[in-house]
Amino acid sequence: HLNPLRSKRVANLEFWGRPFLESFLRIGFWDDSFKGDHDNSYLDLAVFAGTPEWYGPRLKTLYEAIATYNLPVCFLGIGSSYPFRLRDISKTYRKVLEKARLIVVRDSLTEEGLKSLRPHRLPCPALFAVSKEDERNVCGVTKIGLVFAANLAVVNNRVTEDTFRFMIALFSRLMEQYDCELVCHYIDELPEVRKIFPGTKFHYSFDSSDYEEIYRRFDFVVGARVHGIGLAASLGIPGVLIGHDARSETGRGFLAEIVTPAQGVNDTLRIIGKCLKEAPNLSSSLLEHKRTAQERYLELLSDL
Repeated sequence: HLNPLRSKRVANLEFWGRPFLESFLRIGFWDDSFKGDHDNSYLDLAVFAGTPEWYGPRLKTLYEAIATYNLPVCFLGIGSSYPFRLRDISKTYRKVLEKARLIVVRDSLTEEGLKSLRPHRLPCPALFAVSKEDERNVCGVTKIGLVFAANLAVVNNRVTEDTFRFMIALFSRLMEQYDCELVCHYIDELPEVRKIFPGTKFHYSFDSSDYEEIYRRFDFVVGARVHGIGLAASLGIPGVLIGHDARSETGRGFLAEIVTPAQGVNDTLRIIGKCLKEAPNLSSSLLEHKRTAQERYLELLSDL
């Protein structure tokens, strides 16, 4: 919204040197996505779901469209990465939030920040990613999925160096004791996983829809990526989340045990060992938790 060159009109202009300039500058709006300079009267409803980025500069044009066309709006399972107060949110965003038909939050930070709007607290809707027909009942643990993360990936897709060292030490110990395979979610992780764990089988896809089948092969998962743990939970597969920032609280909605590097590798291995013994019960609890949460979401949505 700050860049006057980012519009569909500029994209249609023909001028000398455009390919050269486009290699350095973002000229025109080529994305097949929401454009702020459309006539957005065709919209009927705005839905924010399962995200920590539900307000801020990149969403300014969307909020303006919601306000201009008086669109009904609901927020489903939104979260936050840091504490905030509603009065500190600028007027454009605040007016939309105050008129929302429904606000469901997934963590205590967002619940506290929006408490004057009386939000509901439920798990992130990522818990419902897998249909009931495709769920699993884990009867015992044969194979463990280790969700890899790197400290050299781009911001917001990386872990700290301390978390990275802890994760490598933990995964190395788990590989000595159990049948494990690695899962990568971001391409920057691939050079690192091959270098650190040469010869170990790992899985990666550019297409998020492939990850349901990737996770289905496991009976238990361990890792620092919240929505890797969440997708496994949706399948009925329990997990342990390595917490490394405020977003980790989302894992509680997936019934994940949350550990931190401060606990050390030995204590974490004991926690994982206990969870592995209880995996069948944890799996049953997950599937029941998923059904209960889904019923509550549908009940709230039916009142809109």
